[in-house]
Amino acid sequence: MKIRLLMPSVDPQSRLQFTVSVLIDEHIAIDTGGLPYLGCIDAQRAVDHVLLTHSHIDHIGGLPLFLDNIYAPSPECPSVYAGEATWKCLEDHVFNDQVWPNLERIAGTEFPFYRKQIVDAHRPIKIAGYQVTPIPLEHIVPTLGYVFESETGSALFAWDTAPFLEFDKIVQSIPNLKIIFLDASFPNQMQWLAEKSLHTTPGQFQRQIEHVAPDVRIIAVHLKPGFHDQVSQELNSLGMSNVEVACRDRVYEI
Repeated sequence: MKIRLLMPSVDPQSRLQFTVSVLIDEHIAIDTGGLPYLGCIDAQRAVDHVLLTHSHIDHIGGLPLFLDNIYAPSPECPSVYAGEATWKCLEDHVFNDQVWPNLERIAGTEFPFYRKQIVDAHRPIKIAGYQVTPIPLEHIVPTLGYVFESETGSALFAWDTAPFLEFDKIVQSIPNLKIIFLDASFPNQMQWLAEKSLHTTPGQFQRQIEHVAPDVRIIAVHLKPGFHDQVSQELNSLGMSNVEVACRDRVYEI
């Protein structure tokens, strides 16, 4: 499994996470913030599966552009996976002929823009050789994280979430867990905002992972751009060798 972050920026050296999305093995994306800006069109057309965590704009906003970028009048199209609440938001407020055309109406069933897949928490599905299990997170709208399991190891993707009670139980249940991508949005002094927006601070981050095995890599994601340096410093000050801030030019391989 090869994982890299898609963090759009006009400055290729920027460390800022304006949006959060990842690409797995060049063919699977989780969230779409950086997806429509992924290199050439052929690289975008290689993405066969898109999983959405929730309906907030920094996670779904790239989906209409991505689908428009890669469309060809063909039966072949990407599958898009999301929870029922996220799909309702997309259909009511995005693909509604006002914010963006209703792609199902335009293309019909012969040459679709995408194939709609509804996923449920704790119900595993098979995607490109992986067992993928959606897990419920703690956020303002219904939000899912995803566990990817393979023969070489497992990965947990859990961003846009406040600390939640099931975290330890979920982590302990994942076989051969190698890496966790976990929310760390606001600096400690802004815990009040993290609590209201259901995100996480470095202090909460530390308490949440205290029972995670030290050989599991923990990648902090969703650092708010305006506080990136401060949050990074607070994470580094934890002194935990298995914790690192997500980097756009790194491939995380397990």
